[in-house]
Amino acid sequence: MDFLFIGNNLAADFVNTEVISQSGMIDLLSGPESLSKWFEQADCARGIKCSLQDLESAKALRCAIRRSFDRIIERKSIGSNDLELLNARSNELVRSLGGANNVYELKFRLDSCSDILALIAQTCCELLASKKINSVRKCASDKCILYFVDTSKNQQRQWCSMEICGNREKVRKHYDKTKGR
Repeated sequence: MDFLFIGNNLAADFVNTEVISQSGMIDLLSGPESLSKWFEQADCARGIKCSLQDLESAKALRCAIRRSFDRIIERKSIGSNDLELLNARSNELVRSLGGANNVYELKFRLDSCSDILALIAQTCCELLASKKINSVRKCASDKCILYFVDTSKNQQRQWCSMEICGNREKVRKHYDKTKGR
């Protein structure tokens, strides 16, 4: 199972676990094992065992982030239920200080599925509370539902990826142009 990490943000990459193909919508989080695998591939944690309840919580968080991104893109306020969920989940994130001999480090506790979901919610909240909020985008292709944070210098990124939708759209435009000759 291959996940896409093209969102330039952990929350965007998490939303992008739902994709669209010619046959319709595909949920890449098809079971608890796939959620664990996403955590590994996203470099959040290894060896996390997820349950069906964890999977349901993850999907609820993903929906809240997707709706929040859509509202931001539409220049509308985020729904109060989504704000409550994002705040509640991000407030579950636990940090702890560790180290010795005047070398200390503050780390997030990432020992469970719940901890990772809290990190994703926190990442989303930090994004929405920053100037980068205006860089949240949805792919310009009508056949794509992927999100990203535009980190390009001129803020003109349109496609989730040039290799995926950007190239496909260029080929389609070229075909339409040459067909009309």
